[in-house]
Amino acid sequence: MIRGATTRGLLAIAAAIAVLTPHARAAEPTDRIWFCPGPGTLDYARLFQHPEEWPRARGLIDVFKVYQGHTQTPPPVSFLPDSFDAFASAGVYRTLTQWNKKIAIEAGAVKEFYCTPDASGMQAAIGNTLDSIRAVQSAGGTVSYIAMDEPFVSGRSKTCGGPALDPTADRVAQYMTAVTAAFPSVRVGLIEAYPFSSAAAIESAVQLLKARGTTPVFLHMDVDWHLAGAAAFKRDMAALQSFAASQSIPFGIIITGYSGDANALYAVDVGGIVDLISETFGTWNHMPDQLIFQSWAQSYTGQLITPSNLPENQLYTHTHMLWEELRRLKGTTGNPTGTAIRR
Repeated sequence: MIRGATTRGLLAIAAAIAVLTPHARAAEPTDRIWFCPGPGTLDYARLFQHPEEWPRARGLIDVFKVYQGHTQTPPPVSFLPDSFDAFASAGVYRTLTQWNKKIAIEAGAVKEFYCTPDASGMQAAIGNTLDSIRAVQSAGGTVSYIAMDEPFVSGRSKTCGGPALDPTADRVAQYMTAVTAAFPSVRVGLIEAYPFSSAAAIESAVQLLKARGTTPVFLHMDVDWHLAGAAAFKRDMAALQSFAASQSIPFGIIITGYSGDANALYAVDVGGIVDLISETFGTWNHMPDQLIFQSWAQSYTGQLITPSNLPENQLYTHTHMLWEELRRLKGTTGNPTGTAIRR
């Protein structure tokens, strides 16, 4: 009896360690590094007109993500001058294809304005995404991914049937099914907000989608780490990584800043979340499957122009941060120990 209890106790401890230990991999994940500039950055088109200004960062990127507003005419006012016409003129989508960079669109699947009593709302959500994919195609690009913009956040509203998760899961499943039916080569993944949703709620949302036959092709976390706190971040990101691995879903964390008032202020928070990622996962082999360098930071004037993108050799530009923070996570800012090194 004592021996059996001891065995059970050891098994319980082992199970707990497995949940909290970052998932080890046999091979390097695919589509590892994502880049999504601020939607209204003034030098956005310059990324494609002067590729010589970011050769190192550009070489690291696997997926380039745009916002849905970049595919629409007219775009949101805060996106200007980065309109679809400006992108087409600069050859953004065509050039990405020539560079062999996959294209992703962050799109709305479930938003309060899509949660209508009849079918028209979800038809609009689906139709808008299909139009976005076609727009990129018309400009010489090929869309590989749709990243659903936090459907279970909007879905918590009463308008969308919240706070229950099932109504949103139904809408998301309808959306994913329709998009992939129209474009079978386009893969649809999920962005969710933490700690707005707990780790348990995020796991439940993924399980609900899986039960409906629409498992997302990735799980990307938008983490407000100031609100969550360091201890919760480390515990829950490790647990969510292990959960995603158990479902064979690539797990990613968005690396972003909060202040849109200056590049240097934005960089402070980028450094902070990279510190936490480093402390949580330790070595490059244990890092999240995907790391997403993305900005939506808004200035006090309402502009979406931070951080500047170029050049990569200038401190605090977005491409400089991508290059330097990846070097740090890979452990190449000091002796090559394989461990992420803090500054």
